[in-house]
Amino acid sequence: MKRLFSIFLFSPLLVLSQDYTSSFVSNQTNFSCDSTDINVSLKPILYSHFITDISSDRNDENNLYAYGTLLNAKISSKLYITSKILNVGGNFNKSLLNYIDSLTVFPSMNQIDNKISYFSYSANYNISKFFSTEFGNGTHFIGNGYRSMLLSNNHTPYPYLSFTTNLWKVKYYNLFTTFSDIYSSDISQKKHGAFHYLDYKPNKGLTIGIFEGIIWQARDENYNRGFDLHYLNPIIFYRPVEFSKHSPDNALLGLNVNYELKNISFYSQVVLDDINLDRHDNSAGGFFQNKYAIQIGAKSNFNIKRHQFYLLAEYNKAQPYTYAHKHPLQNYTHMNQALAHPIGANFKEKVFLLNYCFNKWEAKIKYTHAVYGADSASTHYGQNIFISDFLAQGEGGEYSYGNYNGQGIKTNLHTFYSELSYNLKQVNFFLAYYFRKKSTESLKSNYLIFGIKTDLINPFLDF
Repeated sequence: MKRLFSIFLFSPLLVLSQDYTSSFVSNQTNFSCDSTDINVSLKPILYSHFITDISSDRNDENNLYAYGTLLNAKISSKLYITSKILNVGGNFNKSLLNYIDSLTVFPSMNQIDNKISYFSYSANYNISKFFSTEFGNGTHFIGNGYRSMLLSNNHTPYPYLSFTTNLWKVKYYNLFTTFSDIYSSDISQKKHGAFHYLDYKPNKGLTIGIFEGIIWQARDENYNRGFDLHYLNPIIFYRPVEFSKHSPDNALLGLNVNYELKNISFYSQVVLDDINLDRHDNSAGGFFQNKYAIQIGAKSNFNIKRHQFYLLAEYNKAQPYTYAHKHPLQNYTHMNQALAHPIGANFKEKVFLLNYCFNKWEAKIKYTHAVYGADSASTHYGQNIFISDFLAQGEGGEYSYGNYNGQGIKTNLHTFYSELSYNLKQVNFFLAYYFRKKSTESLKSNYLIFGIKTDLINPFLDF
């Protein structure tokens, strides 16, 4: 505890923030330096909390602290640079320790070694009124909800290059990345990703987005493939190209829809991983390669005089084996973390958020409930997306039938987080309560938290 307050007293100004998505960090600025052509904003980062487990007879106590720097710089009217550096330490809560022990990574950050660190940067250049490009090391979020079933930002940053085209009512986005796989090897193995997202806004309220992504391993035991130049084509859809190459890679197609009615937004996502219609009408049903995910949600942001409210209700579902692949290195993951929903697959989930602000006071409530079929060390019912889906548990292996959502070890996961904070210029003081209970575990998290921050960095898992 003494160490926490010493950091607070001797560190300069503070920041770390989270918007209404599940990312670990997001952009904020504080100190700025302006000139005719250059604008630089710099803000040191600090987060510190102390928690006690009120459900334990021993009244266990632990803490977490984070510190770093956030930089935003406008070099010219066309060039923008951002950078974020973060270090994390302390004695972590039980659910966080279990996550680190099982996956050897801190959520949204790097592989565990002597220290836990986060580093991201980006450089954005506006080529013209219609075209821009960006490269860096970071994450991306596609969607309108708390989660994304297409591409989320609740994982370790990765190197990327992107191009954005804005024409009329259309925005077209190309993203090229390199991911790392560390699940079955002490050595990080490379895989590459290429993504298209076409966003069309036919009228003021409706936005329709078409998504496609593909992941392939950089090399196997026989062939060093590297970055496949076929996937650099910025115009054509990747799926036809992937079929022409005898379908060796992991491809996903998706749809993102958002409709705004006054101050209410209705949104939805559909992801198609593998759909095998030739085997769909088998009498047994449930062919393992009919893999898809959906999202349905609504949110509202409104004011009543000086009282500000944000409400969200969301439902997410992913069928067994979705995001997995017959070649484990080509699954939809990076650094032992899912690129879409953090649970993986074979689940149904409900999310509810309520945020309230009045003057310097802010209150937050978040509740999630997921039901999923877990895998054991000797079974594969489709929740673990890190292993080959050709090892499907159902009879027939790679021709497995009879699969259904929630098969396996039935698990109910409840998480609840509530927080009351007060803003005192450069720092917020907050009091919070966190509850997490998994039906397959006898222990539960039941924490009372006190801390200082500028905004939440979310060290309390909601999955």
